[in-house]
Amino acid sequence: MRPDLIVHNAQIATCDGRDSRHNSLAVWRDRICAVGADHEVLALASAGTRVVDLNGRFVCPGFIDCHVHLSSWAVVTSGREINLDGTASLAQTLERIGRCSADGWLRGRGWDKNHWPEQRFPTAADLDAVTGDIPAVFPSHDGHSLWANSAAMRAARVPLDIDDPPGGRILRDAIGRPSGVFQEAACALVWDRVPDYEPAELADALRKALPVACALGLTGVHNMEARNAFRAVQSVCAEGGLSLRVARYFPASSLDAAEELALCSGLGDEWIRIAGVKTFLDGALGAQTAAMLEPYDGSEDGGALVMAPEELRELVCRATRSGLATAVHAIGDLAVHVALDAYESAKTTVRGPWPRHRIEHAQHVHPSDVTRCGRLKVVASMQPVHMLADIDTCERHLASRRDRAFPLRSILEANVPMAFGSDAPVEVIDPLEGIRAAVRRQRRTGGPDGGWCPQQRLTARQALRGYTIGAAFASGEEAIKGSLEVGKLADFVLVSHDLTGADPDALAQARVLATVAGGRVTHDPEGVLA
Repeated sequence: MRPDLIVHNAQIATCDGRDSRHNSLAVWRDRICAVGADHEVLALASAGTRVVDLNGRFVCPGFIDCHVHLSSWAVVTSGREINLDGTASLAQTLERIGRCSADGWLRGRGWDKNHWPEQRFPTAADLDAVTGDIPAVFPSHDGHSLWANSAAMRAARVPLDIDDPPGGRILRDAIGRPSGVFQEAACALVWDRVPDYEPAELADALRKALPVACALGLTGVHNMEARNAFRAVQSVCAEGGLSLRVARYFPASSLDAAEELALCSGLGDEWIRIAGVKTFLDGALGAQTAAMLEPYDGSEDGGALVMAPEELRELVCRATRSGLATAVHAIGDLAVHVALDAYESAKTTVRGPWPRHRIEHAQHVHPSDVTRCGRLKVVASMQPVHMLADIDTCERHLASRRDRAFPLRSILEANVPMAFGSDAPVEVIDPLEGIRAAVRRQRRTGGPDGGWCPQQRLTARQALRGYTIGAAFASGEEAIKGSLEVGKLADFVLVSHDLTGADPDALAQARVLATVAGGRVTHDPEGVLA
């Protein structure tokens, strides 16, 4: 066996259990066949081996984003939907929407009233002024609120005297009629009437968007989406166009079908596999719908659970018996507590192997539950980039308990398995921005000096592990990827600066130079690997 490719004269961070550093790496087909010193690995070269001198550049495992909504990200990234992320006011948001038109429904996402000077939720009347009679719907930045115009509410046949559904909230005007914003379970009142994208449309969006992900160093994602999105991924894979690996978490509504088909975590191959089942337990900090142990500051409202604790316990136990990991969306400290109760119940009542159960987000955690999470070995699947958008929200609504927010170091020190992601398209899918957020804990606009709640900062090395071996562990794939070791998949990234160093300026300037997935170059605009 002679290598197809050798890269040498590099700074290679393996992200293995020993955090080894080497200079050379050899690839045969889609696997790593050697890692070591230059003289050792170069001795394996033959006439057919491509040998590349990296001139001291940094190499690490390919980044894995442990929580994305891949097709939703793709339709925005490809330009099929209106991107409202970063709009600084309601007026600017409406101006951007007003420049667009559509045949049928007008769609987009990303508005965030927490960053508007108005500090209020928008209304259908606001939207009517720029959309007219075209039905228009726009999920919020966090995805937990849906803004609809009057035409969309008419198309969805929303009664003017409708009550809030269980687990949902309808914002209302002065006389009690729906004002145009629906939260949590209430979103379905309108969203269920919006035509689904066809798998072919989603596949087209994926083809256009995947190069963007590869340019950011991604070689894998954990995808939290339903049927049509999964069909699109399979379609792109079948034609040979899938350039990153997809571990799929399907919605809890599909659990009956999964049990009937005897699906279990790990079913599939290195490109597409079943990872588990995803469910929601609460809302989001931005909308103040995350379920808290105590009310938000200055309020009597502490958010709400969108699933009864006993229902969650039954779901987790059923999934465990079937060999399926569960990924439970739990942002507030009450939701995290209830999720851990469910896992503790399953641990004591269900015999057999323990799947890689996860808590998604875990943005606000009581200290006692940090310890419990470590004891139960439940994966903390977290998104450091969420913190950049939520610092101001936490200071406004949770200042009295800010020490519980995004407790990255506490979770790490409690020996909780930790994996990082972006929740794209809620946040940018760039892993380097996530690493910087975990290390610096500062707003995108700068500050606070020394970082927000600096005692929870991670080192760059620790943050890198969250996007590599930590993410691979979360989906039960650490034996084949997540670190640069012999026999593992040849998924790696070349970066302009050392991501394991202590220099904050170097981390700020770091950029991806090239990406390799399964030995195949998926991004290399400067020809570094040529």
